[in-house]
Amino acid sequence: MTMKKTLIACGFFIITLLLTAGGYVVWKLYPYENPQPLVKPLISVDSKEGEKRLSRATDSADYPALSATYQPQMLLSFCGVASSVAVLKALGTEVSQFSFFTTKTHDVRSIKQVAFAGMSLEGLAALLTAHDVEVVVKHADDIDEQEFRRVVERNLSTKGDYLLVNYQRQVLGQKRSGHISPLAAYDRRTDSVLIMDTAAHKYPATWVPLGLLFQSMRTVDASVGQMRGYVEVSL
Repeated sequence: MTMKKTLIACGFFIITLLLTAGGYVVWKLYPYENPQPLVKPLISVDSKEGEKRLSRATDSADYPALSATYQPQMLLSFCGVASSVAVLKALGTEVSQFSFFTTKTHDVRSIKQVAFAGMSLEGLAALLTAHDVEVVVKHADDIDEQEFRRVVERNLSTKGDYLLVNYQRQVLGQKRSGHISPLAAYDRRTDSVLIMDTAAHKYPATWVPLGLLFQSMRTVDASVGQMRGYVEVSL
């Protein structure tokens, strides 16, 4: 979706916020451009090393589809929404970050709740399930790093299934915040995964050591008292 179309799509919601809560709320929710540096060992996919990893990665079956359907989050709290939309579109469903919210999803979590408080791993899984896709959810305290590595290798080497991770940014040397984004590739030589970071206003798609990502998933989401983790999505 182009930036112009994106702005049009979110217009109604922003106008609603202006009418009901004032411009301050919009200012707080909108993801203004604010590029942040990546700290080692994180590597931008746009760097020479990042491009090299992508070109040799054998576990990158999801990258073509996700690179085509990827879109940045339209609100600061919409990382889970943007991730879900990218995956649903890759699976053939026409959906935007606002048409994502339906009568069925409202029974799980309303657009207002997500706009102001985001979503947990279980909330992500439930919202995706409301779109009639198959979802497997796993908390990081139910697996070990090696099992997660096997999941990554299997999922990213086959088309038609997608992997979304819920992690704590602080563990990656970034500002403390829970986050959700899709994984698009795995480079076995460096044991690193490519995160298609939905917060494009701050970070590019980034190569992260798998072990470090797993550590960032083994953190507690205080809003629900559960560890973060991942979901696999397929038809």
